[in-house]
Amino acid sequence: MSGYTVAIVGGTGTLGNPVTTEFLTTFRSSFPTVRVLVRNPASEKAKDLAVKGAELHKLDEANLSESFDKAFAGVDAIVNTLPHTVSDAEKHALIDAVARSSAKVYFLSEFGVDHRRSDFPGYEVDDWVIKKKIAADTREKVKGKKVVAVYTGIFLQLALAGVIGIDIEKNTFTSYGSPSQKVTLSSLSDIGKALARLSILAIDPATSAKVPDELRIASDTLSFEEVRDVVARVKGVEKGKIVSEDLVAKKEGLKGTQSAPGAILSYIRVLIGEGKLDFSDNSNELINPGESLWKWRTVEDQLRGL
Repeated sequence: MSGYTVAIVGGTGTLGNPVTTEFLTTFRSSFPTVRVLVRNPASEKAKDLAVKGAELHKLDEANLSESFDKAFAGVDAIVNTLPHTVSDAEKHALIDAVARSSAKVYFLSEFGVDHRRSDFPGYEVDDWVIKKKIAADTREKVKGKKVVAVYTGIFLQLALAGVIGIDIEKNTFTSYGSPSQKVTLSSLSDIGKALARLSILAIDPATSAKVPDELRIASDTLSFEEVRDVVARVKGVEKGKIVSEDLVAKKEGLKGTQSAPGAILSYIRVLIGEGKLDFSDNSNELINPGESLWKWRTVEDQLRGL
């Protein structure tokens, strides 16, 4: 069977699972071989992916280099969906294995805030400091192949679960700053589709140059006021309460909290208020021109369960 081979690191995680599923389903004809590195091949998620056709590879933490090299043998693309909380040894073993591999494209574990836009001098949240360092180390060590960072805004499913001030159950929408400021929300499945398409474009010599080193995608981009209106329309309820909290005070209050558990959510809400998570300028057309390949999932789609 002709086609490409992709290796997905962390394929049973919150993002990794839907990403892997898209390679195994929507883009199976392009990727007949989908390898997934997992810590526990006996887990329900891992077994479900195997049923769908994934080739499972156990990540042996005592033999990281050997595990990565085996999974990466002959691959065309590598997607890293691991959280930044994995050990430094694992991070650096992964970078070295990517550099040794045959992959033509490697996707960094970004998939969220475009932290290049953040402005917290002296108190930037630890997560983004770590990601910047890992990206720099990777680009320094990995030569002769594309290293790509994909920024997605907030995961659509998490945004509607209340993590950024959208409380659908209470019909209350709390923003930092103006509720008319737009924010990008991206569906987990759309991220998987986008990564598959970007892999195809980056692998093909005829289109590889079109794929930038850093790019943004957006399933839907709308304001808290617009989300409120969508919820009212879909749920058949009155338009909910809008609450606007002082953006300047919220940003000032973050000083000294960069290492605090859970602080990142407040940082993200400040970036939303500052307009730095409005990805209206994105690479959607490169990936899915005119929505000819699939329809990007909207907030309304998600609420209707479409």
